[in-house]
Parts: sequence; C-alpha cells; structure tokens
Amino acid sequence: MQHAEEDDALPGQDSFIDVVCNMVGILIVLVVIVGIRATAAKTPPKDAEAAAVRATPASFQSATDESLAALRDAEFEALSAQRDVAEAVERVEDLAAQSLLVDAQRQQLMLLKTTVEQEIAERREKLSEEDRRQFDVQREIAEAEIRLHQLTQEQIAVSSLPANVEKIECVPTPIAKEIDDEEIVYVLLKNKRLAVVPVADLMAEVERRGPDYLRNGLNHRNYAEESFGPVDGFRMRLILARREAGAHIPGTPHDPRAHAAPELQMIAAFTPLSESTGQTVEQALLPDSAFMRALRAKRTATPVVFVWVYGDSYAELRALKRELWKSGTPLALRPVPDGEPIGIATHGGYRAAAQ
Repeated sequence: MQHAEEDDALPGQDSFIDVVCNMVGILIVLVVIVGIRATAAKTPPKDAEAAAVRATPASFQSATDESLAALRDAEFEALSAQRDVAEAVERVEDLAAQSLLVDAQRQQLMLLKTTVEQEIAERREKLSEEDRRQFDVQREIAEAEIRLHQLTQEQIAVSSLPANVEKIECVPTPIAKEIDDEEIVYVLLKNKRLAVVPVADLMAEVERRGPDYLRNGLNHRNYAEESFGPVDGFRMRLILARREAGAHIPGTPHDPRAHAAPELQMIAAFTPLSESTGQTVEQALLPDSAFMRALRAKRTATPVVFVWVYGDSYAELRALKRELWKSGTPLALRPVPDGEPIGIATHGGYRAAAQ
C-alpha cells in the first residue's frame, strides 16, 4: 500500500518541474530578445541611415540649393568688382604716366625755347644797329605770318561747323486806326491764359440796376462808386466823377492836355474772380471756344480784339497775334504792369488804337 502511494505522487512532481523549466526558458528567451533590441538601437544599420537621409525634408534641401546659388552669385560679383578695380587702377596709372610725359615734354619745350631765345639775343647783340633793325623787322614779320596761319586754321575750322540759323518770324504791323466800342472784343491775357472780359454785359447790368445811386452821388459829392457782377467770371468797379477845371481825379491817369472845362468822367476796372479764369491760347482759338463765339457775335464782319496783356503772357500774345493776322482780325494792345487792374475810361490812358 505504501509503494502505491509513492507511485501516485511522482507524476505531480514531474509536472511542477516541467512548468518551472518552461518559465525559466521563457525568461531566458525574453532576456536575449531585449538584449538584441538594445544592441540594435545603439548601432542602427546602414539601411536605417539611408532611410533617414531619404526622409530629409524637401524644404531643407531647397534652402541649401538657394544658399549655394547665392554664394556663387556673390563670388561672381566679387570677382567682377575685383576686375573693375584692377582696370580702374590701370587707367589711373596710364593717366599718371601720360601726365608725367606731357610735363616732361613741356619742360623740354620751355628749355628749348629759352635756349633759342638766348641764342637769338646773342646773335642780335653781335649785329650792327642797322642790322638789328632789319632783324627785328624780319622777326615781327615771321611772328605775324605764324599768327596769320593760326587764324586761317581757326577760320577753316569754324567755317566747317554746321551753321546755327535762328529763325525770326516777322508779323506785319498794319496801320493803326481808332476803334468803336461796338466793334471790340475785350480779352485778358494773364497767367498764360486768355479770358473774354464781358464789358458789354457788365455795362448792361449798370443800365438794368438804374443810375439813380450814381446820379445821387454825383449830385452830392461829385463822385460815385459801385460794383457790378459777377458776369462770366469778372466783376466791375465803376467810378463816376465830375471833374472841375484843373482838378485831378485820384486813381486816374493824369493828362496835362485835358480840357479845363468841367466834365463827367467814367472809370471801369475789371477784376477776374480767379487766377485760372479763361483758357490757353490753343484752346481759345478752337472754333467753339468762348473767344471765337464772342468774335462771331459781333455785328461787324471784322471785329477788333482789344487785349490787356501782363508780362507773363507775351509768348501767348505772339501766338494770338499770328493767328489774328492770318484771319485779318485787327488787334489792339494794352500792356499792364504786374499788380495793376485792367479797365477802360472815357478820358485817360485806357483807350488804344487797333492794328
């Protein structure tokens, strides 16, 4: 019975030993695997390095290429600048050498000139008085011939140059004649612009508003003043004065030939509302401009153009005069000093004759 119990316990012990062995083997296998992986992590294979290189970002590679290209360009520019500097240095050296050569030649010529003059002076001293006079005369003749030759060469050089011909345009000036107000187109040339002055329209406004105020001023003070407009960009300052014998109205041109008897005088001064009033002469000469319409509005076939012109617009005046001469339109001029107004008067320096 005891032997049987021992036989029954033996198989269980063997199973336990097998389990322990299996576990030990598994542990050994795990240790080996862990060691292999640790070794692989420390020394990656060449294939892994190649893969890492292939995995480099494309942007980094592009930046590297651009940097290399910029470096090559900078190197090329540096070499080019170096060549330019070398060429400049070489030119400076050549100029310095040429300058030294010219100075040496000039010194040699001065020395030769001094030597020749000394020799001539020594020979002259050995001559008699008569021979000296002849010698001086021959020397003056030789110097004159040399100067004549130089002048001839300069004349030939000047004559071979192209002739600079300045064309002067001549506009005929017809005979002047007195002009009637009904035939006049008043214009202003200022700031290189031409503007039609509405003299007739402003005078018509005086008639519409009535002369009572002006008449009352004349009755009480022998003087009246009123402003009218604006009309087409202009205002008018109208002055009426009764001039006594020998009196002079302030603001009017003095005329010693004026009649001594009392008389009524009128002054009309015109002021543009803006410095840019009007058009350029080229625009004013177009068929539908205000200036051409004013010419066509006159009843006469040949209206007269009366121009107040300031000093800054004489070039435009020449262009206007040329075109009016071509069309046969008479022209009257009144130069105006800078800062003074334009105007008309029944007596004084405002009227003009047309040409």
